[in-house]
Amino acid sequence: MESMTNCAQIIIKHMILFGYHGVYPEESTRGTQFKLSLIADIDPDLHGFYTDEIGDTVNYEMIVERLQMCVTKRRYNLVERLCQVIAESVLELPNIEAVDITVEKRIEGLTPEPQWIGVRRVVRKD
Repeated sequence: MESMTNCAQIIIKHMILFGYHGVYPEESTRGTQFKLSLIADIDPDLHGFYTDEIGDTVNYEMIVERLQMCVTKRRYNLVERLCQVIAESVLELPNIEAVDITVEKRIEGLTPEPQWIGVRRVVRKD
């Protein structure tokens, strides 16, 4: 019989938050929208897959709270740094093994004008 590898993920897509991140002075006063998408690899053996009890899995509301806190409570010059801070914060939660985070920033004034520019970071627990 072939061995199977189990995996499990929590997915949060296109969460829009307002923040003041960026290197330009107007970004710290005017702010802009940030779009976050996250995939968290979780322990595939969590009992929640079998018990249907919230206490037996990773509560995604805790991840959403971390995303909100990272974007709104402190200012960063670089989206790269914001990505890293989010990844580290989410990895502190129990039963999360890896985080794939994409942070996109609404952009104005570039030619041709893209709507969003972003950074993706993948971090795994040691």
